[in-house]
Amino acid sequence: MIGMIQVIARSIAIVLAIFLIAISIPLFFLPIPLGLPLFIFAMILLAATSRRAHRFITDWLKRHPAVWDRVKHIFDKIKRD
Repeated sequence: MIGMIQVIARSIAIVLAIFLIAISIPLFFLPIPLGLPLFIFAMILLAATSRRAHRFITDWLKRHPAVWDRVKHIFDKIKRD
């Protein structure tokens, strides 16, 4: 029963993350900064719910060291807690 609830919750989170990514693209071009924070939130949600997306995002971050140096401290705080 718990496994079924987990699958349904993970599916809903993935659909929500993809929907937020689709919404954030047109908002990126507005003068008020809504698109980028929404995109980042959606990517974090997607990475948290999908192993494949998590691997893709972390591989991309490691290929771009300037971005990785800015965000890797977030992962260190999570591991310490």
